[in-house]
Amino acid sequence: MQPIFFSKAGKFKIIKYKNGVPSTDPADTYFRNGAIQSMTPSVNIKTTALPDGNSDWDAAEPDTGKEGSIDVNLSFMPIDLYAFLIGTTVNDLTSTPMPAIDEELAIPAISPYTASLAHTPDTTRQIILVDADTSAWVKVSATPAQGQYMVSAATVTFNSADAGKSVFITYDWTALTAKNFGLPKSGSRPALQFVASDVATGEDESTLYDVALTIDKCKATGNINPPEMSNEPKPAKITLKVLKPRGSNNAVDFKFAKRA
Repeated sequence: MQPIFFSKAGKFKIIKYKNGVPSTDPADTYFRNGAIQSMTPSVNIKTTALPDGNSDWDAAEPDTGKEGSIDVNLSFMPIDLYAFLIGTTVNDLTSTPMPAIDEELAIPAISPYTASLAHTPDTTRQIILVDADTSAWVKVSATPAQGQYMVSAATVTFNSADAGKSVFITYDWTALTAKNFGLPKSGSRPALQFVASDVATGEDESTLYDVALTIDKCKATGNINPPEMSNEPKPAKITLKVLKPRGSNNAVDFKFAKRA
C-alpha cells in the first residue's frame, strides 16, 4: 500500500450501546453532523521507567497501557448531535410558550401610533413594557393615555403624546411547533461506537483509497458545549475517548480499500 494523505475531513456516525452491543435501532444512530472541519485520532502509549542504579540510563521502559481519543472539529454544533452526546433526546413540542425579551419598539411620530411585534403575545401571561428609563408603562384594554399602551394581536397602540419615543417590551408567545431537549437532573450516558468514512490519496496522486475508521467503544469527554450564543458563529470540538473494546475486537480499527 502506498503512503497516503487525506484531502477531506470525512464523515462519521455514532451508535449508542444497548445491552452491551451497538444498537440496531435507527433512532440510536446519528450521522447528520453538518460541516466537519477535521477529525484527528491520537494514541498515547503509557510507559513506566525502570531505573538502573548502576547506570545513567533507565534499565527498561515497559508499556503499561494505552490511551486513545479522536477530536472532531465541527463548523457548528448541531442540536441533535449535542443531545445525543449528553445522553438526552430531542422532542417535538406543539403549542408551547416561548419568551420574547427586550423587544425594542419605536412609536411612530405621526398617526397611527402603533407598532408591530415579532410575535402575537399570549395575553393570559405577563406583558411588561418600559421606556428608555426602565419605567414601566400601564397596559390598558381601551384607548391608552400618555404612558399607557394597548395590545391587540401583534399590534401595540400608544397615545399621541408618546409619539417618537422608544420603548421595550417583554412577553410570552405560543409557538405552534418547537424542538426541545434538556439536561437531566441525573442519569448516565451510554457508551458509543464511532464509525468514520473518508477518501485518501496515494503518493502517486492518482490512486484512491476508501478509508473506514471504527472505534469499537468510546464516550464523549471533557467540555461538551452547546452552540455558543454570539453574533459571530464559533466552531465546536468534541473529544471521544477510546474505551476497552468488546472481546477480541480492536479498540481502533482502520481499513483501506483501493479503488479499482
